[in-house]
Amino acid sequence: MKVFCFLFLMAFITSCDPPYLGDNPYMPSKGALVNEVTNKTLVQLKKEKELYPFGVGSGMMHQIRMLAIGFRYYKEIDINQARELVMEAGTLYLNTINAREQIRRFLQTYPFQPENIEIEIYLQKPNGTEPDPGKLTIASMIRGVLKYDIVNEETGRLTTIYRETFQEAAAKLGIVEENGQYSRATQVAKKG
Repeated sequence: MKVFCFLFLMAFITSCDPPYLGDNPYMPSKGALVNEVTNKTLVQLKKEKELYPFGVGSGMMHQIRMLAIGFRYYKEIDINQARELVMEAGTLYLNTINAREQIRRFLQTYPFQPENIEIEIYLQKPNGTEPDPGKLTIASMIRGVLKYDIVNEETGRLTTIYRETFQEAAAKLGIVEENGQYSRATQVAKKG
């Protein structure tokens, strides 16, 4: 009886051991992978674009269906510059997510699409105060739609002044998608 109990206990303990995967003995958790791709994106955008992390979010009860990041940007810009920033942040985030092989099994959709991420950039003056009424206040991409908001001078409320899809913005900037990775289209010069 003692032998049977010992064998049963050993079988139970060893069956709960996570699988070994190459050099990494344990597979990272869904949360650890989300933190990894998000942090990598945040660090790169702060360094390269002066986008200061403001918040993160997710929808990942069973599978990862949405990831979100928010920033503060301390420059007054127009819609064209805002489009550039939102698309840089969005395509970098998508590329980072889609390139990480271990996260793929947790994604509701692979490759992750623009509809699966949210980017919000809260604009401020260089001194940290809110933009004047009538100036661009928020640039965002939610569910694959970019929006540009101002504070209406008459009502004091946020008002969307322009809206475009991710595909429309990508076409304006020459961004193309191939195998879940986004990049600028390259112009091939014709000889002769």
